[in-house]
Amino acid sequence: MSDTKLMAQIAPYQPWLIIVGVFLLFSLLRFTRAGLRRRIDEIGYWLFGERGRLIWFWLNAPGVVLHELSHAFVVFLFLPFGFRITSITLFRVKPTPVVGPDGRRVVRNGGRQSLQLGEVQYVRPQGRFMSYVGDGLSGIAPLLGGIAMFAFLYWVATGYNLWDFPLDAQQRLQLLRPNWPWWTLIFAPYLILTVTSELWPSRQDWRGARWFVGGLLVLAVGLLLILWYAKRLTTMLTISAFVAAHIDFALLILLGLDLLFLIIAEALVHAVRR
Repeated sequence: MSDTKLMAQIAPYQPWLIIVGVFLLFSLLRFTRAGLRRRIDEIGYWLFGERGRLIWFWLNAPGVVLHELSHAFVVFLFLPFGFRITSITLFRVKPTPVVGPDGRRVVRNGGRQSLQLGEVQYVRPQGRFMSYVGDGLSGIAPLLGGIAMFAFLYWVATGYNLWDFPLDAQQRLQLLRPNWPWWTLIFAPYLILTVTSELWPSRQDWRGARWFVGGLLVLAVGLLLILWYAKRLTTMLTISAFVAAHIDFALLILLGLDLLFLIIAEALVHAVRR
């Protein structure tokens, strides 16, 4: 009876808790992914010295390819608006240039560097509205492409769509769809790891997309004001909580994979230390 009363008290706040859960789980995922990278870097250092820090980048090579091809795909879509790809670079490790206070690009020679495995360069007309739209979509393209590939790989691995909660008739969570081949779990988790490690746009990507993203945020705030004025915020909250619940589920899947790979990496760390 006490549980029923507790659920009744929580019910009015449940949509907000689901939405807040997205940010909490995303923060936890960033923490576990950073921890996994530290373990991989340590394993690489013990095995190959300073060159070992490149292991993380080469492990994520499939994700790097998807990241750069996502940029290129959007630029290709904007060819009618004067966009043109000048070069696509993959698997060439180089330090990421840092822009100094005077606007000049600087490459650090000492200390821990941020490395990149690829880049897409393109040209487009200056000052046009569609140029800003193309820059914005190209900048966030890895995020969109990574999410789409994650959804596809999750289906390959389990037989379920990412937006479906895999529950049986007794409301029990199922890992695989009945009669789905189990061997997909041999390679799909690794591909999901590398794709999601590289889906987040780089700082340079966000810089190129700033006007587009800023415009979307202004439109979102305007929409919220209109809904508030029309007294429709409750409907918007219900829809947002529904979407957030599925994002929470996806993030929980990624957290589970991170914990699995962290356990494996921790075991390897202890092995190489001996």
